[in-house]
Amino acid sequence: MSHRTWRRIAAAVVGAALAAALAIPATEAVATPTCTTTPRIDGSFIQPALVDGWTSTQLTSEFTTLTNACITSQVLQWTADTKASTTVYPSGLSGYTQSTSTDVVSRVLTAADSAGVSEYLGLQTNDDWWNTYANNTTWLNSEATKANALADDLTAKYGTHTSFAGWYLPFEVDNWNFTSTASWSAMATFYTTIANHLHALTPGKPVIISPFFNTSGGQTSSQWTTMWSSILASAPIDVIALQDGIGAGHATNAQLPTWFAATASAISSGRPATKLWADSETFNPDFTPMSIGQLVSDLNAVAPYVSKTLSFSYDHYQSPLVVPAVYDTTYRNYLSTGTVETSAPTTPTGLTATAGGVSSITLNWTASTDNIGVAGYRLYRGGSLVKVIQGAVTTFTDAGLTPSTAYSYTLAAFDAAGNLSAQSSTASATTSAAPTPNPLISVGKAYTASAAADPSYPDTGGTELTNGVTASTSYADAAWQGRNTGSPYSFTIDLGATKTITQVSTSWLQTKSLYIFLPSSIQVSVSTTGSTYTPLVTMPAPNVSDADQRYTYAAYSLSGTGRYVRFTVTPASSAWSFVDEASVRGL
Repeated sequence: MSHRTWRRIAAAVVGAALAAALAIPATEAVATPTCTTTPRIDGSFIQPALVDGWTSTQLTSEFTTLTNACITSQVLQWTADTKASTTVYPSGLSGYTQSTSTDVVSRVLTAADSAGVSEYLGLQTNDDWWNTYANNTTWLNSEATKANALADDLTAKYGTHTSFAGWYLPFEVDNWNFTSTASWSAMATFYTTIANHLHALTPGKPVIISPFFNTSGGQTSSQWTTMWSSILASAPIDVIALQDGIGAGHATNAQLPTWFAATASAISSGRPATKLWADSETFNPDFTPMSIGQLVSDLNAVAPYVSKTLSFSYDHYQSPLVVPAVYDTTYRNYLSTGTVETSAPTTPTGLTATAGGVSSITLNWTASTDNIGVAGYRLYRGGSLVKVIQGAVTTFTDAGLTPSTAYSYTLAAFDAAGNLSAQSSTASATTSAAPTPNPLISVGKAYTASAAADPSYPDTGGTELTNGVTASTSYADAAWQGRNTGSPYSFTIDLGATKTITQVSTSWLQTKSLYIFLPSSIQVSVSTTGSTYTPLVTMPAPNVSDADQRYTYAAYSLSGTGRYVRFTVTPASSAWSFVDEASVRGL
């Protein structure tokens, strides 16, 4: 799975609709930063969908947030999708349609003009990149031609904006998929074709790229230096904004100096005029905002090597329009004082647990307090962290549990700096017993899938979903079938005759280290004809630990009628989802 694809999903998880529910007013006034504290974030990536969903008032407010946090530049991550033939503005390019409801480019540049923020325009994205890379030079050269045409169109429409500061090329090079000198040469040609055109089109405006490394394998740091020295020797790239990989779990803080030094060395030998910036991640692997303490630690780790720091992404993970306001407040507190505050919230009290049926338990507690503000709570079940609850809430329902099972819980409050309270006292409850199951009516039944399984993890014989063979927690178990997509897909089981459906279940794998995630939801619908379907139940993602595990989504006491039962899967991200069984019980 690609790093930036991870970021696209991570950004989508946190939406502007959360703002009203999650915003927490600060309890401590913060002085206006003087913008002299270092290290600090200088810029932020932003994705088109976030801009498109904001009103003009909200967009203006967002730029005020950025400037109050000493952020003076922003990168609109892409303006077109050449695979889908769409743009985020009313393009003059033949064959493209607009995918957004507003002119995102105009709105961002206009707001940046007023705020005095420098805006860099991303060219195109194309998901085929993550399979093709530099292995197909015909495809790559075609994308370079499309990039130049896109830049011409953007410049003609928006080139007079005072905030328009330069360009960003979204295609990312990593240390796994570019190991041959032929791939280096192909990327050098790609970069040169685009950068030369952009430099002639908009003199003085820099061209930025944002490669990444994943320390779990691939090239070593010294091989990375050799690769970039080779590419930069001929490619006139102005800025390498190196992703730090902390949020995606691709690196640890201690590994950052080695890789940033390796990139600085490549620049020194390949093209000394190129600048090295950081692209620091501001999210956690569970798609929640990174603590300000962790962020500042990461900024410090790379500060000796970089001249500027972008972020992915203050707009998405620290903005009060998106997440609890205490994250922005705490970061500005750091800018004002030069240190990250260390006062932990008080311990949550009064925790109670009440069973809500066969598969859920509702928790209630008395809120914690903090000197700046509580950002949320960490929920532990049986001693394992299963949920990070964002916001000023005092109740939570833990769903997707097993019937007739005793569960124990504790809570700890956290603030935006990363300070954690002690855990609360324990509260326990036991789920109710499940109803007596009706016969299994799906075993051995035929089914169709809207998306074929990956050849590496196939649906052998087209029978794995209903053959009753359950897989282990190893992804290599032949009983699993896998798909690598972020788009919804479905399985439709033909029961052979119309049946009354009372219970459904389906089993999935989680192996986060390999980017195998549990689906975010599974909707089950029924049909008597196979043409029109009626929703029966939607099963959301469970609250589970990060451990490798097999999890069964289940719903009981249903009342549906149909011959065809469709399981519609919404993946958690553009990564892997592995399934081994889908079961239907009834009469």
